[in-house]
Amino acid sequence: MKRVLALAILTFKEGIRDKALYGISILAVMMLLATILLTNLFGHELGKVMVDLCLSTIAFAGLLLTFFVNINLMAKDIDKLTIYSVLSKPISRTEYVVGKYFGLVLLVIVALSLLALFSTGIILIIKGIDPGHSFKDFSWVCYFQAFSYEIMMFVLLNAIVIFFSTITTSSFLTLIFSLSVYVTGQSIEEVVVFFKKEALIYEISSPINEFLVNYLQYVFPNLSAFDIKTFASHGKLISWEHSIALLGYSLSYSIVLLFFAALIFSRRELK
Repeated sequence: MKRVLALAILTFKEGIRDKALYGISILAVMMLLATILLTNLFGHELGKVMVDLCLSTIAFAGLLLTFFVNINLMAKDIDKLTIYSVLSKPISRTEYVVGKYFGLVLLVIVALSLLALFSTGIILIIKGIDPGHSFKDFSWVCYFQAFSYEIMMFVLLNAIVIFFSTITTSSFLTLIFSLSVYVTGQSIEEVVVFFKKEALIYEISSPINEFLVNYLQYVFPNLSAFDIKTFASHGKLISWEHSIALLGYSLSYSIVLLFFAALIFSRRELK
């Protein structure tokens, strides 16, 4: 466990030194600051819009960080052959995969937590500027609950990145595969509902459609379940039972992906 922790900290420090991280952070901060200019545009809907914009900005920054920093951190070890110096020490390939994963997740959590803290200041400023009742439905508990859901999604998404990084040596292919799973995961619930609705309305069904609806929805992660910005903007709290269940879903899916990633990586020939 000490070796895994040491590798996680090393990965975290390496990520902090990545210049792309600072570019993403500056972009996210500028987007959050730009929300102050919107205070006079939405009237009584200002509170809802601010919550949605802040959470969307944090999620966008997390996606950029995952797809353009974390993927490169994984590929860099093999491209620069630094993986050999790591594996030459008393550390197994499984520990390497798990350590890198924890490092990437730690990087995302710290970066997004800082953005969430900054967004808190932005919201406090706008609440002080706005003299009306735009924030009457606003709830800090709901806001940070939605933020915690985003963290759970990135815990899972980084496991997907690790999984594909062990399959291919190309960071571009890892990006394409991971991005494809993300897009599919965001839309799989709507696709399933659409198929079931069409089959019910037009009374059409086929073994292929039934297979897609009944099985593939469990293969791809349902990432849309982690998006509760709409509930947060209306001050609606999701039950803690549902939150715990979704946390279990994120962790369980991640553990399965890490298991297969470690299995593949342990049998992989390194160049």
